[in-house]
Amino acid sequence: MMMEIPSEIVDLILENLYSDKDSLLNCALVGRAWVLSSQRGIFREIVLSTFRLIGMGANLKATKHLDALFSQKPYLASFVRSLELRSFGQSRQSEHVHAVYTATASLIRRLSNLDSLSLYSVQWGSLPPLLRAALTEICQAPSVTRFSALRFHIYTFAELASLLSRMRNLKVLAVALQRHPDMPTSLSELVIEEDSLPPRSIQLDELRLDDDDNKHNISRFMTWFQQDRCPFGFRYLNSLDVPSEVNMAALQYFGTGLRELTLRRYPVQASNHAHLQYTPNLRYLSLVELHEHDHKFDPVRWIEALFEPLLNSEGNLVSLQHLNIGVLSETLLLTGWSRFDALLEKPEFASIETVDFKVSKTLGRALRKMLLSLDASGKLTVREVNWDKEFKLDF
Repeated sequence: MMMEIPSEIVDLILENLYSDKDSLLNCALVGRAWVLSSQRGIFREIVLSTFRLIGMGANLKATKHLDALFSQKPYLASFVRSLELRSFGQSRQSEHVHAVYTATASLIRRLSNLDSLSLYSVQWGSLPPLLRAALTEICQAPSVTRFSALRFHIYTFAELASLLSRMRNLKVLAVALQRHPDMPTSLSELVIEEDSLPPRSIQLDELRLDDDDNKHNISRFMTWFQQDRCPFGFRYLNSLDVPSEVNMAALQYFGTGLRELTLRRYPVQASNHAHLQYTPNLRYLSLVELHEHDHKFDPVRWIEALFEPLLNSEGNLVSLQHLNIGVLSETLLLTGWSRFDALLEKPEFASIETVDFKVSKTLGRALRKMLLSLDASGKLTVREVNWDKEFKLDF
């Protein structure tokens, strides 16, 4: 006779299989005690796509099947914690496309316990009103705490701000605009619907902002955030991810509690040096997607400018513990990194525990020769990667 495993142990086992749906499907066949726990993992994350290579007929069949299943068994819909829509609004309107959008809207309205909503490569203005309404409604659900809109195309900033202003319990926000929307040039031009939440009532833990085409949009985001009636507050912000073009003086607006900072790409102008004087409690610093746009630009000099406010004559240690650097350009590894090695030898940086590099293949050995002290300290890790696969905009 097989010994019955306590349900708590079954749950712990199956939680480790949430990324392996095939195994979860097999586990659901083990016995009645395993079914619910397996289903909780099977339906935890749903990704719907209208990408044309997948086939619109297959998309329609899968979406209708899920919608019908959730209609028959609402408890399965309650297991869905994460929903991602990919490539919506990009296909030409047809009977199949319209049917997919209708089924998607119906499915979304059945999700009663959604925590994370992601829109990837979505053209908001091209969605039919029925689907936009369903997405707007789910954004207002009290269970939603994470929202991601990457490669996102929306016509006006006011429409985007209105959508974001409805998420009363939002903790994690990531927005990367694909095209240049009709952005306001001043606060007086930004009119948000009256049903948005009270000022500073949405306290974010994590914020990521990026822009594929127009860096001015980031500064206009910052302008909105500083507006008195903006519903977002940053008093408890723990993690910030922004392009390096953002004026780092804006960091003081996010408070001194920031512990994780990611800067993407080098500033377009070498003179636009960021600095870390407003981040006294920073523990993790990531400099990623670093590629060459000016052969005269010295990346190490830029990093030295970042660290300059942390240098002092009193021998105090900085709070920084972990540094991650991702270099896309081979030429940026040819010179200068020995100065970086010497910089981190200074006593102020004794608290740094790890320095992790991601570089193009075949360059790891050359970099180690320029970082002899770091390598000898055991703090250095160099990982050679294929940037064609590694370099992508993800949340």
